Amino acid sequence: MNIDKTLASIPLATPDKRGQMRKNAEKWVSSGTAEQRDAAQKLLTALDGQQRGEREALVGTLLGLNTVERVIQAFTVHPITPTEAKLIQVLLDNPGSTSTTLTQALGWKAQSWHMLFGTMCSKRALYLWPAPDAPKRNSKFYSGILADLKEPENLFTIKPDVAAAFDRLGLRRSH
Repeated sequence: MNIDKTLASIPLATPDKRGQMRKNAEKWVSSGTAEQRDAAQKLLTALDGQQRGEREALVGTLLGLNTVERVIQAFTVHPITPTEAKLIQVLLDNPGSTSTTLTQALGWKAQSWHMLFGTMCSKRALYLWPAPDAPKRNSKFYSGILADLKEPENLFTIKPDVAAAFDRLGLRRSH
């Protein structure tokens, strides 16, 4: 089995195409012939190397950007969804609010705002900066990437530089 053409196509392949390549290779590793397993391992190694190289290049590029530029980059690469726009807007319009208040302002239930805001931040963490440690549990506090939390009241406010970036992206406080 000759996979040279496939290996050569990795740098120009879309993320979806690379995902499919990885899925096929993982299948071959577990259930293919000896030749397929060998080719699949080469493909997985090449995919890992490409991903690592791209990540290192991205990190090098991002190091030279200030906070506003990084937020704009993150939300340009991964555009804001309609739901994410609501998450951001409600925080911009209600600084110093609890997650419950922000959730209720959206007409949602439970702690939906906090969970979805954290997911939005986590999805873009590579482009932004590491999440701080969670104040009360042994994990990362992804909402803390873009918002400040005042304890013990648990009041969220968008970080000033982040608000400036969202302003440039067209999201600003409406009142």
